[in-house]
Amino acid sequence: MLQCDFVPPHRAIDQFLEHEIAVGSFPGAVYAVGSARGIEWGNALGWAVAVPLRIPAALDTIYDCASITKPLITTALVLQAVSEGRIALDDEFEGFRYRDLLTHTSGLRAWLPLYASIRDSVVGIRDSYLEAMLRNGPDYDPHTRVVYSDLNFVMLWCALQSIYGDYVAAANERVFARLALDDAMFRPAADLRPWIAATEWSQRWERGMCADRSVVFNGFREGLIWGETHDGNSFYAGGTAGNAGLFATARAVYRIAQGWLDGTLVPRELLEQAAHNYTPGLEENRGLGWLLSYPGHNATGMLSPRAFGHTGFTGTSVWIDPDADRVMVLLTNRVHPCANAIAMQKIRGEFHRLALAGSS
Repeated sequence: MLQCDFVPPHRAIDQFLEHEIAVGSFPGAVYAVGSARGIEWGNALGWAVAVPLRIPAALDTIYDCASITKPLITTALVLQAVSEGRIALDDEFEGFRYRDLLTHTSGLRAWLPLYASIRDSVVGIRDSYLEAMLRNGPDYDPHTRVVYSDLNFVMLWCALQSIYGDYVAAANERVFARLALDDAMFRPAADLRPWIAATEWSQRWERGMCADRSVVFNGFREGLIWGETHDGNSFYAGGTAGNAGLFATARAVYRIAQGWLDGTLVPRELLEQAAHNYTPGLEENRGLGWLLSYPGHNATGMLSPRAFGHTGFTGTSVWIDPDADRVMVLLTNRVHPCANAIAMQKIRGEFHRLALAGSS
């Protein structure tokens, strides 16, 4: 069993999250709030698993982090390659600039069930995904729009395998080992399952997405998704496709965010570039791998203009506000047991408001 240091709870945040659990927004949540120096408040509330059995959430509960994998791991690996001179941001991979993939301005559509294109051989998964993206992915003229797309980061995953060899091995060596983390991982071991928050019952959400696109796929998972990545493209690629697949505790997510801030993962000058707005006037404010705050947004309108962060479909988020010296991590399993539409952005926004108020 993994151990997390005790931190005191934040009463107002606890009351807010307890209310959201009671009304059914998610079964449980774990949060960590503090400064660049470390966690100041944290707590675990509700259930890590609600059906078919009940396991309470704890500070050492491991969550499927979903798309916060994109900035925390994939972007870090890309920028490490930049800092080492292996690539430049304006270099191209398969006709796509790294900068455009990181800022979601590449021209690739939002999503495709790439697993429906997998050939029989496991060795061919990367090539199958790549061929499907090159054939069916382009959707608009690059640099004209921001279209948040998993495909951008699957393309980066393909590129990183060319740069480093194995993506997971690179993450283990260049992120987890550097930060001495034993509570962040890809492909969690089976014996960790009791400490992992469950997600969706079968792949009902992606079944619907495939049906909407008239895609036939007969390999959907049945039963409870628990201890394996919820995202289909990552699951069928063996545990990650660069867009998702990170499993971590709130403490570990917080520590990875600190690794960005203190220069452990990327040089400080590259952090400044990553947090720069490359898409003014377009649909979203986008940095390199990171979403930037903007006025009126339900989750970020209360943050400073220099704030940056990311969210995950399973109900996760990490936001960093340098002006307020706040790091805010909220992990939930809002897709368990069913992935329903809820006002998750408003929930994140209220969490951030309370976290900022508590720091004053």
